[in-house]
Amino acid sequence: MKLDPLINFCRALAPVSDELVGLLRENAITLSVCKNTRLHPGGIAGCNAIFIASGTLRKYTTIENKQITLSLYGEDEIIGFTEISHYLESEGLETIYDSELILLPKDFIEKLYEKYPEVDIMARKIFCMKYQKLVDESRLCRLPSADYRYRIFNASGKYRLPARILASYLVMREETLSRLKNKHKAENAMKFGS
Repeated sequence: MKLDPLINFCRALAPVSDELVGLLRENAITLSVCKNTRLHPGGIAGCNAIFIASGTLRKYTTIENKQITLSLYGEDEIIGFTEISHYLESEGLETIYDSELILLPKDFIEKLYEKYPEVDIMARKIFCMKYQKLVDESRLCRLPSADYRYRIFNASGKYRLPARILASYLVMREETLSRLKNKHKAENAMKFGS
């Protein structure tokens, strides 16, 4: 796997010098990971920022032997090494599908901050994206009905997920999710069939 997705991501945020690109090529680590690989705890997430070149990851917690999906991450997203909060003891990060990841070691990122002003600009823009994502996730979980949550999530079209993970993320039972999927398929068939 090449580093082009990460370099393109950085260039979309700020002008990037050839020197910085060279350092990324020397220090970033590419990794192919199978689905259901645990990245935290006990994995690679503790001391690395993770850029997702392809695939889908989820942050989750386990409460009363049930996994609850807290956040989703997809292609061209970066997960900072501070993003796994340790707020909940049983919080974890895992791949949902086979994924191509690019790891950026913490000490390497800290050196970049010191030497390259564009890294600070990129970081501020990334924090803005992270803030908007948190706002969107907060709104989604506060909607009063499962139907509203499903409609809004489905309209984004961002992630394809297994039913158990999607139901957990949308704060509903799998049976409810199945009913909603069937209901929306029937509505769409009527809308486009007439």
